[in-house]
Formats: sequence, structure tokens, C-alpha cells
Amino acid sequence: MRLTELAGGAEITSQNERFFHSPGPVSLHIISATLYSLLGAFQFVPALRDRGWHRVAGRVLVPAGLVAALSGLWMAVLYNQPASSGVILLVPRLIIGSSMVLSIALGVFYAVRSRDLIRHSAWMTRAYAIGAAAGTEALIIIGPEILARPPETTFQAAITGAAWVINLAVAEYAIRRRAPAEASRG
Repeated sequence: MRLTELAGGAEITSQNERFFHSPGPVSLHIISATLYSLLGAFQFVPALRDRGWHRVAGRVLVPAGLVAALSGLWMAVLYNQPASSGVILLVPRLIIGSSMVLSIALGVFYAVRSRDLIRHSAWMTRAYAIGAAAGTEALIIIGPEILARPPETTFQAAITGAAWVINLAVAEYAIRRRAPAEASRG
């Protein structure tokens, strides 16, 4: 929707003006995050992990994930944020964006340098959980937006944080659940 808005010359408001002044980072973010989210989901299909597809897709996903995280950090730091965002949203965005970059880097390190596929899988699962948190956030926030109006800054920060906590909790559960199976195969 945002890309269509940028391409179609939508009305510039206080909520979207930063994107029109510098469309590059947000366009990179949208494209890379969409690719990372959609293609990344297939990395969890066991039948595909045992084939060459997993490695080929990983070579696309690592750069896509890094671009998504780094462009998100760029926007958090360098875009003029609307008054409704506040610093309360900046700090979690910086922490989580940096955590995604670190998770991807550790995932690549464990796969390439030490051939520790269990740790590789765990770190890449965490990175994907972080990257997919925007979808979880949308599911959480839709109720308040339908019932009333967009949430104020503190509530928005709580929803944003909750999405990351939920996704990371599910990721850690999945990591712990598959660890015994992966260890017995390794």
C-alpha cells in the first residue's frame, strides 16, 4: 500500500511526509521485508530444508533480511518521526533492528564458519521471528483501530513490544522443541 501511495502521488500528510521526502529507504524496507517474510516461511518446511533449495533461498534471504533490518534502523534514526511516534518507539525499534542484524550474522557464522547447523537454525529462526513481528503487530492493533481510533504512543509502543515478545517466545518454543530431533540427526 505504501509503495502504491509513493508511486501514485497520494496526499502528503504529517504521517507520511517523511516517506515522500526520502522514498528510497522505505521502498527498500518494504520490498526486502516482503521478500524476507514470504520466502523465509518456506525455510521452515522440513522437506525443503533437506534439499538444495534451502541453501539457495538462504543466499537470497540473508541479504533481504539485512536490508530490511538496516533500512528499518535507517528510518528509525534518520527520518523525521511524527509527533505521535515519540522516543518511546525509537528505543525498541533500535534494539530489535540491531537484534535482527545480529541474529542473521550469528546464523550465517554458525552455518559457514563452524558448520553448527543447530545453532544456525536457532539464530535464523530468531531473526525471522523479529522480521515477522510487524505482521503480529498488525493482528494485535486491528481491534483497537476498528473499535476506536489509532492508539496513542504509549499503547502503540506496548503493542509493538508485545508483537516482538510473542514472536520471540514462539521462536524459542520452536527452537527448544526441535533441538532434540536435530541433535539426534547430527
